[in-house]
Amino acid sequence: MVYSHGTLENEILNAVWSLEESGLDTENISVNEVLNRINSDGCIRAYTTVKTVMDRLVDKTLLQREKLGKKFCYRSVKSREAMAESAINKIALQYFNNDMRSFMKALEKRCLSLKS
Repeated sequence: MVYSHGTLENEILNAVWSLEESGLDTENISVNEVLNRINSDGCIRAYTTVKTVMDRLVDKTLLQREKLGKKFCYRSVKSREAMAESAINKIALQYFNNDMRSFMKALEKRCLSLKS
């Protein structure tokens, strides 16, 4: 399955993963908890925007949603590591003809340039 998502989707996914990793009840992550996490960087997003994007991530099968009482709760479908592995495989296939050694050389070169 090919995943493509935008910046806000990435922020939301990272917030959900961070909340799950922090030991919160991973079955009960609310839109408000995600909103508080992503708004902590000083860029204020609206509740309705975040809720809409989270629902789109449900449609893309990247998040699961369950109604508990009057609110919806979310959790990730795939771990951060599983999503990263999928992204790495996609990049290797798309840009390096699935040659992982060439991909790793490019990563090494990039890491070395960051140290300079």
